[in-house]
Parts: sequence; C-alpha cells; structure tokens
Amino acid sequence: MTEPIHVLLVEDNPGDARLVREMLSEGDSGGRFRIEDAATMATALEALGEREFQVVLLDLSLPDSQGLDTVAQIRRARPTLPIVVLTGLADEEMAVRAVQGGAQDYLVKGQGEGWVIRRAIRHALERLRFEHALRSNEAELRVIFEGAATGIALAGRDGTLLKINPALQWMLGSPDPERCGIHDFAAACACGDNQACETELRVVRPDFETRWVKVTVSPAHGGAQDPVRVVMVEDFTERRAMEERLRLSARVLESTNEGVLVTDAGQRIVHVNPAFTRLTGYAADEVIGAKPSVLASGRHAPDFYASMHHVLNHVGSWQGEIWNRKKSGEMFAEWLNISAVRDEAGQVTHYVAVFSDITLRKRNEERLNHQANHDPLTNLPNRTLFHERLNRALARAARTRQTVALLFIDLDHFKEVNDSRGHLVGDMLLQAVAERLGSSTRQGDTVARLAGDEFTVILEDIVDFRDAAVVAQKMVRRLAEPFELGGQRLSLTTSVGIALFPSDSTDGHSLLRKADEAMYRAKKQGKNGYQFHDETLNVQAFERLALESSLRHALDRDEFTLYYQPIHETATGRIVAAEALLRWNHPEAGLALPAQFLSAALEAGLMLPIGRWVLTAACRQLALWKASGLDIRLSINLAHQQLHQFDLVETIAETLRQTGADPARLEIELAEGALFGAERTQEALPVLQRLRGLGVRVSVDDFGTGYSSFGQLRRLPLDALKIDQSFVRDIGNDADDARIITAIVAIAHSLRLGVIAEGVETSEQLAFLRRQKCELAQGFLFSRPMPIRDFDLLVAKPATVPA
Repeated sequence: MTEPIHVLLVEDNPGDARLVREMLSEGDSGGRFRIEDAATMATALEALGEREFQVVLLDLSLPDSQGLDTVAQIRRARPTLPIVVLTGLADEEMAVRAVQGGAQDYLVKGQGEGWVIRRAIRHALERLRFEHALRSNEAELRVIFEGAATGIALAGRDGTLLKINPALQWMLGSPDPERCGIHDFAAACACGDNQACETELRVVRPDFETRWVKVTVSPAHGGAQDPVRVVMVEDFTERRAMEERLRLSARVLESTNEGVLVTDAGQRIVHVNPAFTRLTGYAADEVIGAKPSVLASGRHAPDFYASMHHVLNHVGSWQGEIWNRKKSGEMFAEWLNISAVRDEAGQVTHYVAVFSDITLRKRNEERLNHQANHDPLTNLPNRTLFHERLNRALARAARTRQTVALLFIDLDHFKEVNDSRGHLVGDMLLQAVAERLGSSTRQGDTVARLAGDEFTVILEDIVDFRDAAVVAQKMVRRLAEPFELGGQRLSLTTSVGIALFPSDSTDGHSLLRKADEAMYRAKKQGKNGYQFHDETLNVQAFERLALESSLRHALDRDEFTLYYQPIHETATGRIVAAEALLRWNHPEAGLALPAQFLSAALEAGLMLPIGRWVLTAACRQLALWKASGLDIRLSINLAHQQLHQFDLVETIAETLRQTGADPARLEIELAEGALFGAERTQEALPVLQRLRGLGVRVSVDDFGTGYSSFGQLRRLPLDALKIDQSFVRDIGNDADDARIITAIVAIAHSLRLGVIAEGVETSEQLAFLRRQKCELAQGFLFSRPMPIRDFDLLVAKPATVPA
C-alpha cells in the first residue's frame, strides 16, 4: 500500500471544497489522498509552515488574496511545492500567466470530472520529481565541470569557447575564453560536426609558460539550430617532458661507451646495451633471461660475491673492480657500478649495472708497479718491495705466533767475476743465481735482490729453525753447481746468514742487520756455507743436517731392518698376523726407533724411498713364510705421502710379482687422518679400490683419534679397524675410553669389519676386549717387537692364552 498524497485544498467556498473532495475520492478506495482544507491564504500559509504537503489545489479568489498574488504567496512560502490552480475564471491569458508564475496546471471548476484533477495532481508530482532529478544532475555536472582536473569546455561551431572550467583556465592562463589568444586552439575546437576528433597542441600562456595539451572534441547539440562541441583538454606537459627524458636516456644508453646490464629483482637479465655486446662479445638474445654469473671469471671466491650482495642490499649500490670473462673466454678487468631500483613501496624491482673495461689501465698499473718494485735485471723484488713483504710477514707471524727466517745471501768473489769476465757475464750470472734461488724455495717465500750480488730470502711459517738450515744448505749446494754462461763455464761459492723472528729480533731492519752479520761470520769461517745469528743454533742445525745425511746413506748401506710384533687371537692366543715395524741400525748410535728419525726423513724427502724399502722387505718375508708353510698375514704402515704417490698401486703390484708374495697375506695400514674428511675420502677411494683389486687387505690404523664418520666408513673398501692404544691403555680407569671401544667394535661388526686392539699390556684389558668380542690384539702382554729370528721361534711354539 502506497503512502497517501497529502493535499492542501485552499478554497473559501465550502460547496466547492466538498465537491473537490468528492471528485478526488471517486475510485479512491485505498485512501490515496489525504486532504486538508484552508479557507484563507493566512490559514494556508500557516499550514504550510507547520506541515508537509505534496501538492496545493489553489483557488485564485480568496478573502485575503486575489488573482495571481495567491500563486506568488504560495511560491514564496514553498518555492518547490507543486501548485494546481482550481478556479472558476475561464481566462486563457490568466492561465498562461499563472503557469508562468509557477503553477503546474490551470483547471476551471465545472469543466472536468474527477479524473482530470487526479491527473493534474499526478502530472504535477511527476514534473516535480523530474525537476528534482534535473537539478541534482545539474549539480553533479557542475561539480564535475568545476572540480575536474582535466580541462573541459563548451565550444561553438566556429571553435569559440563558450564556457571553460577552472582546470582549463589554469592551462590557458586566463579565465576569459575570448582573451586566451591560443594559436590553433579555436581551429582544433571547430573540427568535425558529427564525429569526435583529437589533436595535440603547444600552448603558450599569457605569462609565456609553454604547456602541451591533448585536445579531444566531441559533437553535442544544445538545440536544433545551436550545435556545440564538448572539448576535453588534458595537460601532458610533464608526461611529455618525462617521455623526452626517457628518449634521451635511451639514446644515451644506446650510444654510451660503458656497458649497461639491467636485471629484474630475481637477477635475470632483461636488457643490455650495444656497448655490453661490444665489451663482452655476447649478443642481447644470448644473455636475456640468464644471470650475470654467465660472465663470471672464476677468479673471485664466493665470499667476494656474498660481500657485494650484502652491501648492495643494505646500501642500495656497490662499486669496485671485478674480473669477468668474455664470450671468447678472455678475462678482462672492469670497473663496475651496481644500483638497486625500488618502487614506491621500497621494494627492489630491478638492478642496473654499468661497467667499463679497465684491463689496459690495470695492465699499465701493474707494469708500472712491477717496475717500481722489482729489480730490472733479475725481475726479483727490489729493496722497497722486500721491506714491505718482510714487515707484513713479521706482523702476520706476531699474530699467529709463528717463526720467520730471514736469509742474507752474498756471492763469494763476485767482484773478480765482473773484473775478469766482464759486466755482461756478471749480469748473466746474477740472473742465473736468481733462478736457482727461486727453485730452492717454496711458492709463498720471497726471494729479493737488495743490491749488487746481495740477495735475501723470507721464509714464513717455519715450524723448526732447522728448516731454515735445510733451505740454506740447499741453496749453497745449488749455487755451487757450475754455471754455463755464454759459452763460458764458471763456478762460485755462497755465504748465507740466517736470523730468526722473534728470537733474534722483532724489528725488520734489525733482523736484516743480524742476518747480514751472520752472513759475514759464514764468510770468515771459509765461505760456501751458512751461519745462524745465534751461534748455539748452528750446532743443532749441523746435527740435523748430519742426521739427514746419514739417512740418505742408510738406504745405500742397507742399515734399515724390520722388527715384527705378533698379532694374537684374543680367544685362543694363536698368532695369526704380525706388524712390520721399521728400525735403523745406526753404525754409531745403535738401533734407532722411527720416532727418532722419521721427521728428518720426511723433511729430507726420503719417505718414498724408505717406504719402498719397507714394502720390498715385507713382501720378501711373506714369500719366505709361504715357502716354509707358515700361513700368517703381515701388515705394514703406509705414510701419507705414499698414499698420494701416483704409481703406488703399480709399485705394490710389481713388488708382489717380483717377490712371489701372496697379496692376500699383505695388509696395508693407513692412518685415520689420511683417509677421512670429504676431500681425503674422495681422493683415497679409487686408490683403495685398486688395492682391493690386487687382493691386498686394507685396515685403518689409530682408529678413534680422528674425525671419521659412519658414512665415510661405509664408502671405503676396508677390511679392519685398529683401535688406537690410547683408548686401550685406560680401559680400567676411564669409563669414556671403555665406551669408545665398545662403540668401535659395534660399528666394525655392523660393517663386517675385523677389529684389532693395539697396546694391550694387562690381563684386565684383554678380558674386557674378549667380552666386547674384539677378535685380535697386540701389545707387550703378548710380546714386544722382535727381529725375524726371534719371531720365527715364537711362532713355532704352541699357542698360549695370557692369564
């Protein structure tokens, strides 16, 4: 049910008022009209001031108001309220004036039925709603027109601006369309009667500021004879300037000599310029979508790139020198600037890298730096670079508490060579000396020429002072060998002085002076030798060198021998194997144990020939046992250096063949430290596989003292684990050692490996090993190492189980 229409009936004649009520109520069963009467204008105005009405039925003849004044008074009171004049005066001119005065309709009493009045009321209300909507639309359009950021105008057919909004006034620089004086603007607004058109114009405002606008003209019609155009004007001055800057940037980017590389946030290349292709050799389609690492030279460690990205992410830019590789494989140096590009939210969207090739500059710098820091004759570091490296070496040694040895070398009687053979031969001799000195030192050591025939050598990370004596002696021997120079053969001797940091001095200049003093002492003692600044060290160094010399002769004189320590079954006491142990029958000092001479052998480079001697001797003994019917295994220790011997497997195979030894009776023992660790395991794996291919057994010596893992044990082809004696020694006193042994035995059995315990000295230790199911053991409880004669006698005796 709709709400009733509230009608104010202004009629002073009661009969007419009743008649109107009756006419409105015809067919109004739903109570559509709610009518309120007013007999005078005063009453009507009072009612309008107090209550809401939707329409007024108004008689023009009232006691207190006549004619059109009645309409005017109602309009003043309620300007938008619909008024339907209902009068007895049939006057057409009056009707026109009433409508012009604000009445919605003009009806004459007695000239129509009730539906006429009802229709007049309905039309009045509809007209009111239409007017309200129209006014609302006009207000909205006015807000849009006045508040739009885009310029809007109405233009006549000839392009004359009829009306413009504030935005367009600002663009044109004037609120008066007739005073704008814009060149070509009127012509643009006059285009096309029946279709839209678009153009771009350059506008010069009255203040001489230039703006660029896009003008879009659409036809509209204000009336049949009054065609108008709607003009939309967009100011794109800033956009045009930005586009121009972008075009300029693009031209600069394409024409610059620096290479430019742009990546997205994921560091995938999205753009490169022509200079990039010229500098790297890569065309754009070869790198788009790839990562900049396609240029990586491999010269920089991962830490270098990690540091670069850390700075880039926290600072937003990074610059520095970097080495990259061209498509051809050639490395080049570049100066690189990388910047992160972020969006409005601060998120990185792109990275821009700009680089230039500085290879030539680097080479020139290196050449100049080399000339400034190197001796032009020998190409060795000169005095300046020598002092720089010496001070750096001493500072590093002070931090790490290492020893540095400084050798001062002077050629004996070099002046006579210059005087007798000429300076050309003297220069050639200095060059040859420099080469021999360089070949007598390690890669990280520094050989320098101070002046004339004076040379120095910086030896870093010296473990034992006698290492410096070894190097000095090697230099003396090398320089004593004859020189062939320009068809001339000549010989010379050398005097070497040695000073040590920090024992002799902690200052570089003082250390050099003391090495010089030691060199003069070597000259006074007959030349062709070396001297330490600390004279007490000379005696000790001599003893070490004498030991090395004796070791070299020991092989030639057959002074080495093997001792044998039996390996027993823990359950029965039966001897099933033996370990061959090296001994040295020194002609003066007597029998020497390995601890007394192996370190010297290692430094003298004698481990490989000594190892070959042990292998041959052990295989010969195996062959003798085989011939006599003795069925036991023999294990030998393999040094770390032997494991990395390139022909190790071939040497063992050939030795087995020549001696006739059974490969299955030979067991190679390798220290745990030589096998375990990612790189060592990887290197040892193929060697062990080839040894197993020969039929030779492999066991791990001193197991438990290193850093082996279960996974590494599974990878290596092994036969047994040998528990280090340090764990066996404290079985009864240290619960941790007991648990370690239990764990080692369990791991070995799970991998189907045998277990040997070494260093067994007490019955309690043996009893524990038996409980843990450790199969084999060796130690003083059973027997000490012995010569082969005693060992053969021991094996011949019946097996006994130690109590």
